[in-house]
Amino acid sequence: MANIYEAMSAILVDVDAIGKNQKNQQQGFRFRGIDDVYNTVHPIFARHGVFTVPTVIAERSEERTTNRGSNLIYRILTIKYTFYATDGSCFESVVIGEGMDSGDKAANKAMAVAHKYALLQALCIPTIDMVDPDSESHQVRKKQGPQEPNSSDKARPGVTTKVESVPILSVGNFNVRLAWNEILELCDGHTENTKKVFERFGATSSRDITYSVYKKVHDFLVDQKSSMKNIDIA
Repeated sequence: MANIYEAMSAILVDVDAIGKNQKNQQQGFRFRGIDDVYNTVHPIFARHGVFTVPTVIAERSEERTTNRGSNLIYRILTIKYTFYATDGSCFESVVIGEGMDSGDKAANKAMAVAHKYALLQALCIPTIDMVDPDSESHQVRKKQGPQEPNSSDKARPGVTTKVESVPILSVGNFNVRLAWNEILELCDGHTENTKKVFERFGATSSRDITYSVYKKVHDFLVDQKSSMKNIDIA
């Protein structure tokens, strides 16, 4: 019986590239769905006697309310996938999956994303629209402590102190799908407005959505909302 390292080496030889056969209807880009990955790797894993077992080792949930009053569940799961061979040898891969849904599917989405990327990374299959960290440079200001609001503002009724909203995504955990979902939420679920606001900042397709563009769009929308303006997308 082959141990897990021999089996994985054989799987790497057998696995072919996985085409981007699925299309995101909202954003128009093509991607590799979880079923595409399963359909490709399952027969190869079965032939070499390898299977995976998931274990959720950490989870975080948030419930948010859009401006239209609908609920949105956001789940972040840290999952350990153990790859076993028939002789009992194994190795572990820990990944993070994030999912957002208005119903009860947020955890399901997070688990599907986590498993897909665990397989893609273990088998060195290129992923979609990933921005190479070396392709961007960011200048970050020195972190400052919180500032006290102006005392005159605190004493005057009717004065609203503007509070900056920190983006959910950082440079380290940025990806296009999550950036789109967050901006979609800020646009109250309006897909067309989400497209237009990205286009306003130069992102005419999903490939143009970098962290810099996402941050500009996020700050623009938050500023519009905190100023209690009607969001001017056009």
